[in-house]
This record gives sequence, structure tokens and C-alpha cells, in this order.
Amino acid sequence: MRTLSVVIIMGLFVVTVPTAKAQYFKFDNMTPEQVANGTPERQIGAILDFFGAIVGNGLYHTADLHSVGGIDVGLRGVVANVPDEFEGLPVFIDENRIGLAFLHGSVGLPGPFELLGRFFYFPIGADVDANLSPPRAQDSRGGVTLIGGGLKYGLLQMPGVPKVTVLGAYHALITPDEFDFGTVGTFSIEGIISHSLPILTVYVGAGVDITNLKVNDDLPLPLPDIEGKRFTETQFQYTGGVKVQVLPLIFANASANFGEFNSFDVGLGLTLR
Repeated sequence: MRTLSVVIIMGLFVVTVPTAKAQYFKFDNMTPEQVANGTPERQIGAILDFFGAIVGNGLYHTADLHSVGGIDVGLRGVVANVPDEFEGLPVFIDENRIGLAFLHGSVGLPGPFELLGRFFYFPIGADVDANLSPPRAQDSRGGVTLIGGGLKYGLLQMPGVPKVTVLGAYHALITPDEFDFGTVGTFSIEGIISHSLPILTVYVGAGVDITNLKVNDDLPLPLPDIEGKRFTETQFQYTGGVKVQVLPLIFANASANFGEFNSFDVGLGLTLR
């Protein structure tokens, strides 16, 4: 019971604390030296890798589909480690871990299908700007919104044996005009296997996340090497986790994700099968 309490506390911590952190996604603060040494290109690569890793995490906690009209709603939090080669980039403000919180929901459909949706928001701008009095509005206002949707298909849903499901999802990134640098979207394909005991479900999964960025033609800082261009990053991720049924309708889950951005995610939710 103590372990379960730790999981729930971690979940609440992850989904409430990250909003206090602010990241920096503008290109016009770079020095000529940073432009000359390829920082803009490295920052784009970091953005794509980061979002591909984050949105591919926390998509599932079981391969068992809900019946028609069954629901699964809750809060999910993901904390990702920033690789050493990305630390120091303006996009991460020397952070070595970044946490994001989002809402997640799914509903059972006729046949072996389940529809899912996701949403999260986090502020952008440098912490040092947000803490000034008065704050520098051009660097600390607004935030990034991520909206996603997907479909699960149950390959094997027989009672008493491990369940097998495949999942496809797409996430779009929306930024305010003053921070807009391009159009970002991630397509994820996942394979999931899980097995349930009376109160415990063990699940593993593997998948690929393909992230595309179309850079705007008119960045605030002229960068002819990247303006108007399209960039694509592909990542493979592997997941292992457990879900605990706290009460008949309430569950908690935690999993570890391995890829270019190693991470863990925790969740707390309500399910009605």
C-alpha cells in the first residue's frame, strides 16, 4: 500500500509542478556566434526529438480495450531526461529534466476499436523573464498547446490470455503568434501487450514516432539555411509498466520509456469498462 501511495503522490506531483517551468522556443535571441556554430539547426533537432519522445509516452497502460461506451479518463505526467548533447541549447534553458502534464481520455467503439484523445499546455518563455517585475511580456506570455487523437485496434482480446493491441495517433503543436517558428506534428504507431491479474496489470510496448517540422518562411531572425524548410526525425521507443486498480473504478499506473529521451510517466484515472 505504501508503494501505491508513492505512485499516486508522484503522479499528482508531475501533473501539478511542470506548469511552473517555462521553456524557450524563440530563435531571435541567438547571438551571431550561436548562429554560426549551428545552434538553430541543433535546436530544431532537439525540438523534434523532444516532442516525438514526449507525445509517444503515456499513450497506454493496457492492451485491454473498453466495451462500447466504456471510458477511461485521467491525468498523465511525463518526465524526460535531456541528453547531454542537448543541454545548454536555448530551447532547454540548461534543464536536465523536463516534465509535462496532460489530460487523457478514451472511449470504446463498436468492434475491436477504441478512440483516444489527449491535451496538454505549458508556458513558454525564459524563467528569468517571467520572474522580472514587471515581466518581459514578449518573452514570458503565452504557451504551447498540444492536441492529439488516435485509434486502438485489438488484435487479440480473448479472456484469460495476454491482450495484444496496435495503436496509431497523431499530435499537433499549436503556439502563439509571438513564439511561432513553424508547424509541428507527430505520428505514432505502437504495439502493446498486457496481462491482467485481479488488481495488477503488466504491460510492455514498442513503437515509432515520426515528427515533422515545417519552419516558417519569415523567422524574426533571418536564417536562410532553415527558413521555409521541412525537417523530419524518426525515433523508436520501448515501454514497460504496471497499472494498479486502486478501487473498482480508480487506477494508478507508472512506466519507464527508453529512447533518445529516456523518460518515465505516471497516471491517475477513472475507468469504466
